[in-house]
Amino acid sequence: MLRQFAEVTGHISDLGWAEAGAGNISVDVTPLIKVPPGPAGRNALALPRPLLSLAGHRLLVTATGSRFRDFHKAPEDKVCLVEVSPDGSQVSWRGLVWSAKGVAPTSELQSHLEIHSTLRDLHSENRAIVHAHTTHLATLSHLTRCADSQSLNRLLWSIHSEVKVFAPRGATLLPYLRPGSDELGAATARAVREGADTILWRYHGSISHGLDPYAALDRLHVLDKAAQMVLLCFSTGEPWEGLDEAQLAELERVFGS
Repeated sequence: MLRQFAEVTGHISDLGWAEAGAGNISVDVTPLIKVPPGPAGRNALALPRPLLSLAGHRLLVTATGSRFRDFHKAPEDKVCLVEVSPDGSQVSWRGLVWSAKGVAPTSELQSHLEIHSTLRDLHSENRAIVHAHTTHLATLSHLTRCADSQSLNRLLWSIHSEVKVFAPRGATLLPYLRPGSDELGAATARAVREGADTILWRYHGSISHGLDPYAALDRLHVLDKAAQMVLLCFSTGEPWEGLDEAQLAELERVFGS
């Protein structure tokens, strides 16, 4: 699993989506890691509301301030094991190795917890969440032509035939909410409950869930590449059309997207 973290963080860094300490990843490893619960001490945090579906679960989460460009050098020092209490009311964490005992989980932990909880409620097989500052999607979130999810996805799907195939749900656009806030976590979880697998946080970045970190990254990459192509078309000043409704419907029919 640490190899997946190292590879995915490296790709995100290479794409320019993780300036400074930006970006975070979490994976529910409860079925994989069987260890006795750690004591709740100073590395504990009460949750705004109990997350009963996550009670007793364990997550591997990137540490706050960890630079994705350096992640591969010592991934074990840049990941926390986050444990949810048996009643789902609080979380505690610890480093994976002795030298990393001072690490703390990402500042976006609340959003990750809310999404994981929702995925468990939905009996989803997805256990990985990836957040990155997807440059081109974040740029589109500033444009009035992309003021809502429907308008945004119409552009993304129309720009390249395989976007509809590999990202059939597109991206759900949320209004601006403060990074790391309980409100952002709750709004993101609601979007997931309504069927979203990728959420674009206006003026910020994107977050996606998948079977593993690779799958979540794939979806972000497809959608951000589409956003880049949209912006390139805008920049030419030339009129452009893209795939029409009949062509998109054909893709849905043939590929089941």
